[in-house]
Amino acid sequence: MPISTTHTIAGGLAGLTFAALDKDKNGNSQHNPLAAIGVGTIAGKLPDIIEPSLGNPHHRQFFHSFLALASIGYATKKAYDWEPETKREAVARSIALFCVRVGSMSHLFLDAMTTRSLPLLGKI
Repeated sequence: MPISTTHTIAGGLAGLTFAALDKDKNGNSQHNPLAAIGVGTIAGKLPDIIEPSLGNPHHRQFFHSFLALASIGYATKKAYDWEPETKREAVARSIALFCVRVGSMSHLFLDAMTTRSLPLLGKI
């Protein structure tokens, strides 16, 4: 299975899992599961879209680094704590959570588990 397919599947599954677990104060799901799968699937490849390998197996730079992962974790915490007041803000929160947390983090976690792992900082 090509790596891109693995990241796509992992992003979609991570999106679905997060959508199922992220509940409001009343215990209701805050996200559409199909949208979560779709956005998670695309976002699962986001680091490679931003920083493509172009045939170079050593392409892991800033967007494939532990610093990027930590930054994504911080952004996720901010988005997760955000309490939207309008429907538009709720949609923006969902997109932010799925793109940043679910997609990009699943991608970087998978990359961190390989023998190459992730660089600490990478080149900016």
